[in-house]
Amino acid sequence: MSRTLPFDAWLDCVENEQEGVLATALQEGESNKAGRIFFSKEGQSVGTLGDLSLDKQAEEIAVRKLHELNPKSESVTLIDEAGQEADIFMDVYVPPSTLLIFGAGHDAIPVAKHGASLGMRTIVVDPRPAYNNEERFPEAHRVIADSVKFKEKVHISSRTYVVVMNHHLERDQETLKFVLRSSAPYVGVLGPRSRRIRMMEAIEGEGVEFEEEQLAKMYSPIGLDIGAVTPEEIAISILAEIIAVKTGHKGGFLQGAEHIHQVAK
Repeated sequence: MSRTLPFDAWLDCVENEQEGVLATALQEGESNKAGRIFFSKEGQSVGTLGDLSLDKQAEEIAVRKLHELNPKSESVTLIDEAGQEADIFMDVYVPPSTLLIFGAGHDAIPVAKHGASLGMRTIVVDPRPAYNNEERFPEAHRVIADSVKFKEKVHISSRTYVVVMNHHLERDQETLKFVLRSSAPYVGVLGPRSRRIRMMEAIEGEGVEFEEEQLAKMYSPIGLDIGAVTPEEIAISILAEIIAVKTGHKGGFLQGAEHIHQVAK
């Protein structure tokens, strides 16, 4: 955060695609304090709302929002040190979610295409330049790397959704050892249940263990059960599951639902 004013720090946040919250006092009442304060994901702050109590309350809200999967901007009413109400607008910025695809086979092409169409920053990781190239993945950032280079070349955050589809047993196993230990909320693994069991037994045989919460974020078989057969249909099934996980939904039919298209709380 190179700038010293809260709005400038906010601009830095947006320009550099970093998570942040800008709290602004709304000038609708005499009790409201004129001011702004910016909070970064790393816990840094710039500025003030003009009242220490308001700053503290705004910080608590900002921290909570920056740890949510789908934080929303909103107006809140806080109480200042004098006991008066103050209307504050909490403006939240989070960069686009990342779709991280391990494997550049033919069936990864529609996954990357549909992921990019959803506004996700799409990355394809595969050590084979003949497959992992711009012609096949024009909308994706491509990382030419094998498992030895993952730590150096592949970054995974809490907003990264991982799809493992190398079509290579050992390569998938090495990928799982890397991604399951990451902060990714979703790790989808292509292939039947029997293949997943075989891979996990092989990994366990190497002495590698995972926490329950790490295993809980693995989705295998991957995708929603929509009867998908073709690579395009399977890609839609996979992306639909990712959307469901991202929004906290189960992915069932909307028919008969009392409310539709609502973000889960």
